[in-house]
Amino acid sequence: MTNKKDSNPSKKRDLYRIRNWKQYNTSLKNRGSITFWFSPEVIEKWYSNENLGSRGRPKFYSDDAILCALMIRAVFHCKLRQLQGFIESLIAILGLNLNCPHYSVFSRRARHLKIPLKRPLKPGESLNVIFDSTGLKVFGEGEWKTRKHGYSKRRTWRKLHVGMCVDSNEIVIGALSSNNVTDDAAMVEMMDCLDDFSLGDVYGDGAYDTIDCRMAVDDRGGRPVIPPPNNARLHKKDPAPCLAQRNTAIEEIRRGGEDGRKLWKEKVGYHKRSLVETFMFRFKTIVGDKLRSRTWANQFTESMIKLQALNCMTELGMPDSYKVIN
Repeated sequence: MTNKKDSNPSKKRDLYRIRNWKQYNTSLKNRGSITFWFSPEVIEKWYSNENLGSRGRPKFYSDDAILCALMIRAVFHCKLRQLQGFIESLIAILGLNLNCPHYSVFSRRARHLKIPLKRPLKPGESLNVIFDSTGLKVFGEGEWKTRKHGYSKRRTWRKLHVGMCVDSNEIVIGALSSNNVTDDAAMVEMMDCLDDFSLGDVYGDGAYDTIDCRMAVDDRGGRPVIPPPNNARLHKKDPAPCLAQRNTAIEEIRRGGEDGRKLWKEKVGYHKRSLVETFMFRFKTIVGDKLRSRTWANQFTESMIKLQALNCMTELGMPDSYKVIN
C-alpha cells in the first residue's frame, strides 16, 4: 500500500532546518518561565498611584498588575478562580508582601483595560504589514457532537482581525468584530491606527481586493500587494494610481497564461503572506480558539491580551531557518 504523498516521486517537498536552534530552544523554555510573566517590574508597580488626591474611589491595584494576571491566565489557560489561587501561591512562594486581587476584580477591571500592542518600528519608518482574520468561538457545541448528533443550539463566533509586521513577525494592530463584518471593512478602520507610520508593502488575500482597501493603502503611501480575482476586469475610466496598479497586475497575469498568477505572486513577493497564516496557527495552538469572556468589552480585552502575549513570545526569539538543497 503506497502513501498518497509519495505517489508522485518527481515532486519533492522543500526541507528547512533551524540555524539558531540553541537560542530558539532557550526562548521556548523561557516562555514557560513564570518569572518572565510575573516580573520584578510588575511586582514593583503592583499597587496603583492613580486618583490620589482626586474625587472618586481610587484604584487599589494598578493596571500593570491586572494585565500581568490576565496574561498569565491566557498563557497558562486558567479560569478566574484558578487564576486567583495561582497568583496567591506565587506571592506566597516568592515571599512577597502583596495582596492578590479577588477574581471578580479581574473581570471588572478587564473591560476598561488598555492594551497597547508593541510597535516594532519608530514613527516615520517604513512598515510592511500583512492583514488577515480568523474566527474565535464564544460559546457552542463541540465539533464531534455536532458531526455525530447535529446542532441543538446556535453557535456564536467573533472575528479577530490582525495586522502583522513582516520584518519582526509582531502584531502591530488588532481588532475584534462580530462574524458579519467583512475583512475589507475592518482593514479600512484599522488603517487609521497606522497613520504615524510610513507604509511600505501591505499584503492581503482576495478578500481585501476592494477600492476602499486599495485607496486606504495608497493614501498612506503604501503599495497594496493584493491579488485580483480570476474574473477581474480592468478599470478603464481614469483609474486612481492604486487601481492603475491593479490593472497592471491583471494584465501581467493574463500575459503569463496558465502560470501567470504564480509568476505575478513570485514577482511581487506575495508569498510573504504565509507568515500571518503561521501566526494564526500559533495563536490557536498556544492560546486557544475560544474566548472565555461573555461581555463584548472583556472579549476585546482578552483577544488583545492574547496578541500581546504572542508578541512577547516572538520577542524572546523565533526560529531562523534555511532551505536544504537536495
